[in-house]
Amino acid sequence: MLSALDLSIVAVYLAAVLFVGFRAAKKLRTGQEDYILAGRTLTLPLFVATLVPTFYGGVLGVGEYAYRYGLSNWVIMGAPYYLFAAVYAFFFAGKVRLAEGMTIPDHLEKIYGRKAALFGALLVFILTIPAAEVLMLGILLQWISGLHLGFCVVAITALCFSFIYKGGFRSDVWTNALQFFWMFAGFALILPFAFSKAGGAGGLSGALPPLHLSWHGGNPTSKIFVWYLIALWTLIDPAFHQRACAAENPRTARLGILVCIGFWFLFDAMSTSAGLFSRAILPPLENPLFAFPELAGALLPPVVKGLFFAGMISSMLASLQADGFLSAITLAKDIAGRLIPAGPEETAPRRDERAWIRAGLIASGVLACILALMMPSVVELWYTIGSTVIPGLLFPILGCYFPAWRVSGNMALAASVCGWCFSLAAFLHPPLFGNVEPMLPGLAAAAALWSASLLLKSRTKN
Repeated sequence: MLSALDLSIVAVYLAAVLFVGFRAAKKLRTGQEDYILAGRTLTLPLFVATLVPTFYGGVLGVGEYAYRYGLSNWVIMGAPYYLFAAVYAFFFAGKVRLAEGMTIPDHLEKIYGRKAALFGALLVFILTIPAAEVLMLGILLQWISGLHLGFCVVAITALCFSFIYKGGFRSDVWTNALQFFWMFAGFALILPFAFSKAGGAGGLSGALPPLHLSWHGGNPTSKIFVWYLIALWTLIDPAFHQRACAAENPRTARLGILVCIGFWFLFDAMSTSAGLFSRAILPPLENPLFAFPELAGALLPPVVKGLFFAGMISSMLASLQADGFLSAITLAKDIAGRLIPAGPEETAPRRDERAWIRAGLIASGVLACILALMMPSVVELWYTIGSTVIPGLLFPILGCYFPAWRVSGNMALAASVCGWCFSLAAFLHPPLFGNVEPMLPGLAAAAALWSASLLLKSRTKN
């Protein structure tokens, strides 16, 4: 638990986030596009400030992984995401910005039809349920306050969703600007204390297990390979898509992502170093998810400790806001909106899309809290979702933005369903596919169907 002074600092930080979020909500204009994309007006500074913390919400998971496996955190949790973020910047961002529609299912429907869009929306919903972020923030608040985990999970979700409910994407973006600053400031504060306590670089290397300084951290090559495949998440990530759509122009989307890669590299250096110091300085932890909080508790004086915890909360809160809002949009607009058509305006009143999304936000928050209390590990949660959902979305999304990759709507739906089902089956019953990593059967099935369809299309043309 934190001292009263440190608790007050964290409370002031959360109050500042609420103030910025509700103040930004006053700038909300009419129209669905403004609520979902802030009127497509993101400048380069705002684009960077919103994407950096949003895509780095797993800070406690990073601490858990770095504590267990050392420098390989950078190799496995950092490098592949830089690679695919660069691919997204050069080959996707401009196309996404110029495409009609506001969401991934909108683009899927235009290319493949309503059925493929509905199934894609289901997978996007699974991908965006913010259970991992809710779990991390709940655990952190429990560590800070000593309160019951269930209460902490519900409280932080309600606080976070309150201003998103009011202001939509504008509130999300402007609070991200505050969170961007604090996530870096927090880790900049703890590293000098940790460096001094460990006795410098020499003391750190001497206190770590040898494998913690290797590139693989003792992980088998097959598992590392799958983590690189999971980094394909970047190409289908709805938060990337939403921010690229919301940029003021294609150049801002492309350049913004490249600038973000530099900031992610810097933050990975800071957080991985903190994880190494935690492993070297602390006694063995029963739950490595607490690596960063325990390190702060052991090293930092009052006030500094409160500021560091505010920094840890920042990136997780940003990711929770983004995923919670995206899951609400997906549930209300992309799933319910397609299953329950609004009807012609002359015979039925126009549907209040914002009200639907706000109802979806409540449903998303409830489901995220339930899942968070059921999952024991953030890293395992990432692994499970990424392994099963990516195979179902990857090929249809590639076809949306690259015409040469397009297939018929029915084949796109079949490949998407098979990709997800095969990976899910391999996860639920590993012997079914020879105990290989769950993602591989799904990718193989989707790739086979997609390739066969492209070949058939080519022969038909000839």
